[in-house]
Amino acid sequence: MQQPLPSPKDIERQRQEQILSNQTAIDLLNLWDQEDPEDQRETLEYLMQALDQNRLSSRKK
Repeated sequence: MQQPLPSPKDIERQRQEQILSNQTAIDLLNLWDQEDPEDQRETLEYLMQALDQNRLSSRKK
């Protein structure tokens, strides 16, 4: 048995929910894009150093 088609009201509600969800993701991406590149570089260097110090194998340190 086929499911009934959603009503126009249900379709619009789903569309509005998707728009809100998309906008939230877009806002987060924009926030990340506005971060200071120097802070990002420093954070990357710190993380790489921390990972290298905690390696269990003999790979490059």
